[in-house]
Amino acid sequence: MASLIEPFAGERATEAAASLIGRFGGLGRALAATPQQLLDALGGDVPLRDAIVGARTLMIAGLRERVTRSVVRTDDRAFIQYLQMILAKAPVECLHVTFLAHDMGYLGDELVARGTIARLGVEIREIFERAFSFGAHAIILAHNHPTGSCEPSARDVEFTRRIAALTNAVDIPLVDHLIVGAERVTSMRARGLL
Repeated sequence: MASLIEPFAGERATEAAASLIGRFGGLGRALAATPQQLLDALGGDVPLRDAIVGARTLMIAGLRERVTRSVVRTDDRAFIQYLQMILAKAPVECLHVTFLAHDMGYLGDELVARGTIARLGVEIREIFERAFSFGAHAIILAHNHPTGSCEPSARDVEFTRRIAALTNAVDIPLVDHLIVGAERVTSMRARGLL
């Protein structure tokens, strides 16, 4: 990690890398950390924190740009990489929604809920408000399991089926619900759970 952050940290790279690994366990979780968590881990080094946050922002923007240029498919490698970058290493469960046009083109995406490691505090109303504001014709849900597992839980299945029934009722179908693990992503539709 020290060689990766050396352009930002200079002579302090080894010390900063040790601090980040000590606090987060690795690069992935460090990149997923909040700016305040990074600042705390780096002993208040604001310029280094800002450089890491900036690098992360550039990486996410590059991945998002690839997604926005084509039809969004849940089996598309660029889309999966984008979701993994923003969700896989998050320390708590996060629910992400991708909003799609009638031709499955990208309209936008947002993180709509953050929860504890075991449970999301999801406001279903917010999902619909955002879908209506985007003029979405369909949505894709994705959420992470901080444990690293990409296996859907019984709660995941129940939530997905409830959301699917509601989205179908307002003619904004749920295309898929993806579970983002540390290394892999599981499609609930492909598993027959949607």
